[in-house]
Amino acid sequence: MNKSLLKLSKYDFIVFFREPFFALPILVLPGIFFFVFMKIFSGQIGGPENFGPYIPIYALLISFLVLFFNIGMQYVTEKERGIHKRLVVSSVSIYQIILTYVIRGVILSLLGFVEILAIGIFVFDTTVTDHMFLFIITFIIIIGITLLFSLSTHNLFKNSKQVLPYTIIMFQYVLFGSGLMFPTDGIPSYLKFLIDINPFYHMNEILLGVWNWTGIELVNVLYLIVVVLLCLGLIFFKSNSKEY
Repeated sequence: MNKSLLKLSKYDFIVFFREPFFALPILVLPGIFFFVFMKIFSGQIGGPENFGPYIPIYALLISFLVLFFNIGMQYVTEKERGIHKRLVVSSVSIYQIILTYVIRGVILSLLGFVEILAIGIFVFDTTVTDHMFLFIITFIIIIGITLLFSLSTHNLFKNSKQVLPYTIIMFQYVLFGSGLMFPTDGIPSYLKFLIDINPFYHMNEILLGVWNWTGIELVNVLYLIVVVLLCLGLIFFKSNSKEY
């Protein structure tokens, strides 16, 4: 890692932790929600050994909050304030700026996963997957797709005023239409397409398939490949505008 990227990453983390009302809800609240959820529904779930599948669900939720809300909104805000332009005219390239987002996104997402995993193991004595290494590799791939989705779609907006309705709608859509917070089995058939087109639903299905070792359905993989191609298309479409 070169010195410019190292300094930029250090500054990036300082800015993130300097805002406690931004950092703490992202890193702490999902852990609290997980603890409360397990306490409330332990009877219905059937015991601590059955808490395991909720670990990847909450890990993906933290990843969504970090990569979509925190980094996505920061990208638009910094672009609006001209910070990217000032950095690009210096010795920092736009690729180094993006790479700092990637570094922070991967580290914070993995920290969130470790947080949920530690609560599950040490508080509830939860049984975890026997394929942890493969799960972590899959989770990192999901992190990469989520970050690509976040940056490519947020890049369509010029300022925070424009992007705010998009983030609010996506937040509610992901919570209610992905299976991360509420089950999707009972949704009416005429609304099922809203679940099928939600990329986070397919991410959740893939992570659960690896965690439970029940296999990954090809339709989930193919849909995420389509999402990646669409995101790359958006980046290519916007690349000629030079809107940093």
